[in-house]
Amino acid sequence: MSDFVTSVPAQAVARCIIETARSLNMLDQPIAVSDELANAEKALIVKMFQHMDEHIKKHGEELQPDEISSLFTFVFAKAAEAVTNMFNHKEQTFDLTGMFDGRIPLYADDSVTAEFKSSRFPFLCAENYLQFTEDFAGDIAGCDPLLLLFEALKWCFRLSCHLAIVVVENHNSIS
Repeated sequence: MSDFVTSVPAQAVARCIIETARSLNMLDQPIAVSDELANAEKALIVKMFQHMDEHIKKHGEELQPDEISSLFTFVFAKAAEAVTNMFNHKEQTFDLTGMFDGRIPLYADDSVTAEFKSSRFPFLCAENYLQFTEDFAGDIAGCDPLLLLFEALKWCFRLSCHLAIVVVENHNSIS
């Protein structure tokens, strides 16, 4: 017997993030994907889980809304960096500075940075995620809250990578 289970709440929270992207017209074309970005996502999420563990040991298990908002902004910025690194054939490394405090450095292509600084996507992801957890508190009771949050963050990263690729392709800015 496998330890694998399906999670309706995880699927619902993923849909919440996807609908957020749809509301901003980010999904009016097929989602851009790549093996390199999938591997970058995995590496980032593992590092974030480790950092989250340290944070919980110091500050307790309950995250504040500002910390959750910072997490969405953080993965948004890291997606911009991952796409820039991919196009520049650079190694994917992730600095965890700003993960919880919102002071997140952004090292990405200029056109991607400009687009990302004006985007409301991470803010709306955080807002919609928090609303989701409030509206469906009964349905998600018993779910590991960190796994649910990281499912949302994973989809934020994926869709942010898609946005960054679209920006690069539209501006033909990275050689």
